[in-house]
Amino acid sequence: MMLSFQIALKFYRGSSSNILLSSMSLISVISITIGIIISIIALSTMNGFEYELNNRILAVIPHGEIEPIIAPFIDWKTALRCIRQIPDIIHATPYINFYGVVEFNNKWNVVYIRSIDLKQNLYDSTLLNFIEKDSWKYFCENIGQIIVGKGISESLGIKAGDWVTVLTTNDFRSNNKLLSSKKIRLQVAGILSLNSQLDYNIAIMSLSDIQHYYDKTSDVSGIAIKINNIFSVNRILYKIKSMLNHQVYVCSWMETYGYIYKDIQMVRIIIYLSMILIIGISCFNVIAALILSIKDKNYDIAIMRALGAKSILIQRVFFLYGLIIYTISGIVGTGVGVFITFNLTNFITTFNGLLGNKILSEGAYFVNFLPVKLSEWDILLILSITLLLGSLTSWYAASKTRRVNLSKILK
Repeated sequence: MMLSFQIALKFYRGSSSNILLSSMSLISVISITIGIIISIIALSTMNGFEYELNNRILAVIPHGEIEPIIAPFIDWKTALRCIRQIPDIIHATPYINFYGVVEFNNKWNVVYIRSIDLKQNLYDSTLLNFIEKDSWKYFCENIGQIIVGKGISESLGIKAGDWVTVLTTNDFRSNNKLLSSKKIRLQVAGILSLNSQLDYNIAIMSLSDIQHYYDKTSDVSGIAIKINNIFSVNRILYKIKSMLNHQVYVCSWMETYGYIYKDIQMVRIIIYLSMILIIGISCFNVIAALILSIKDKNYDIAIMRALGAKSILIQRVFFLYGLIIYTISGIVGTGVGVFITFNLTNFITTFNGLLGNKILSEGAYFVNFLPVKLSEWDILLILSITLLLGSLTSWYAASKTRRVNLSKILK
């Protein structure tokens, strides 16, 4: 095997004397390298979107919500205790969510206000990472505070410490949003920065404050849950629904953001198919380069055969010759792809500055930046597919050495 590799390496180095053969080899290396680079960058971007969906969006959005079919939610405390006993649930908290309008300096913004039960202290700590300047430490109940999204604060010119007016209905369950309304004066305790569409329409208040403003100290809209495996949420919600005798309405994150996850997986499959297609087309260049090399080395092959070399040895030489091309492409493509991926955010920032606008426009997707997360498993899969296709095509091209006519060449 070592002899075959040494001869193959010598043939590869000697191919530079043949302009056509060296050009074909160079084109093959470049095309395969580009395919690997594009695949690594594209898959890392999809991994980034999936990571941000799980750790940014779902830090605010509950994995599942349980609400009564007929309001009010009678004996919700008993239901809450039963739900918390389910092993797969990380935590469950009561909530009151409602729509309102935030007013500041004669500017208005529609907002969806979510509650947090500060007494339970069970809310996912990942949310704290997105509240600017550690404002969470000063967010308390019973003193009229609110945390607003960064998009709202920028559009209205709000900063932490300002007082805003929230216009909402007298009853958070009311279907008539126009006839009855009330104004609530609140101080902005902090800014929630998710760098997503949610920044423009979300705010957070404590559950006890909302209950106080609505004079319903023992009433809630429903129960929100967070679970270990977000993809088992529908099974768990069905279990909760059965446990509560189907007297509740359940909703999961799959109904609101599930389409994004499906889009990510679909794009990931398209990337894999595109990668196979690009590398597959590049394989024809490698096959052509190997066949040209065999034609160019016909005399050398004939001499080796005359000296007693077996056909399998010669075939192995050109098989390894092809693998050298794929290995060089894999190393260069992986190195460049990883480098670009790690620096992609900086590149995008630079391009945004040069172009004067954002490549990924705000509102175009669920985050307003280009997330990147490199996965070693994706790299291994890309290299495995490359080497597998390379082995098949190289062996096919190398099999042409068996057709070399020894007697005709040495005449």
